[in-house]
Amino acid sequence: MAEGHVPAARRPSALGRVLALGFGLVLALAVIEIAGRVALGFEPLPGWAQNFYSRAGYELRPHERYIYASRDGEFENEVRTNARGLHDVEHALEKPAGTFRILILSDSYGQAREVPLEANFARRLEAALNGSAPAGTIFEVINAGQFGLGTAQEYLYYTVEGRRYDPDLVLVGFYVGNDVVDNHAPLIKAWNNVETVDFPYFSPDGALHQPGMATGRRMLSWLRQNTTLGHLVARATGSSASADRVEVGGDDDVSAHALRVPMGVYLPPDATWADAWTATGHAFAALKRAVEADGARLGVFLIPDRRQVYDEDWDATLERQPDLDDAALDRDRPTATALALLAAQDVPALSLLEPFRVAAERAYFPGDGHFTPAGHALTARMLASWLREANLIAEESAP
Repeated sequence: MAEGHVPAARRPSALGRVLALGFGLVLALAVIEIAGRVALGFEPLPGWAQNFYSRAGYELRPHERYIYASRDGEFENEVRTNARGLHDVEHALEKPAGTFRILILSDSYGQAREVPLEANFARRLEAALNGSAPAGTIFEVINAGQFGLGTAQEYLYYTVEGRRYDPDLVLVGFYVGNDVVDNHAPLIKAWNNVETVDFPYFSPDGALHQPGMATGRRMLSWLRQNTTLGHLVARATGSSASADRVEVGGDDDVSAHALRVPMGVYLPPDATWADAWTATGHAFAALKRAVEADGARLGVFLIPDRRQVYDEDWDATLERQPDLDDAALDRDRPTATALALLAAQDVPALSLLEPFRVAAERAYFPGDGHFTPAGHALTARMLASWLREANLIAEESAP
């Protein structure tokens, strides 16, 4: 036998070489994944929680840090998200002994990117409750507010992520200005000027629709958010990096779109708006069933539209829309409709409308329309009082 010659029977076959290469690749990826989780502390979140237009509608990006500012100078704030993507302090999934947990679901009013973290109503509420907590009880408030969420998406967030915190009480901050719009497909199309709806939503017959997103995009996003290598590649290519500064407001197209007002909430409901409120009722009913099945309670606080609160805001809106029938408009209608819907489902509800109307200090930024620090402080005070009066939390300790 010639030196260096390997018999054909001992040569690896093409299939064997492919299998060996595949095994080596899998082993290398496994080593990278384990090393990444150990060395980098990378903890994957559920894929849905990271995908825009996924099961809950919006992605939650962990450990984001950027400046959020209004172009007209109303606010400039550093936003920091925690390990679960929430604009909040860190919270362990496991509930400590002796802790009464409150989970707040809301849209951008709860996310509160306009004010420092310690100034938002969730953090203020926790401080107020712990100031008079019964002996041996600690209140923990988890702020799961995310911009753009409707009630159906908040329900889905709770079923997949929120219930993992084992809350004793779930509070929904329902913005009467447009949450009902976010709950109904035809209004979502009209409001966002789109042909198809990717947001999850309930139809008036009670069916839950979860359109999701394109399969390819979902797979890439899953790899990016659930594997160390995908995460590192995304960051290296810039596809996971966030802007250092986000500016809102002004005369740009985004601002003009955001300032549009769904005035249908103030008019006697036609068939479309009646269906929207029916779909909203289905979303609340589903959320209530899920929360109570977990042994917790559900409560709702109604966030007013600033046009309900301030005459100047109302008048400015009517000036921009002179074709509206003034006689048919009712500034109390959206709050009254929501209260009636929740009463029919036996869900405790707090309206913030009257307290906001009589408040001495303005609760909303005039241009941006979200809560000022004073608005957050007032919301926290009203919630703390209502939770005790409605027996949704333990009695406060004696002086």
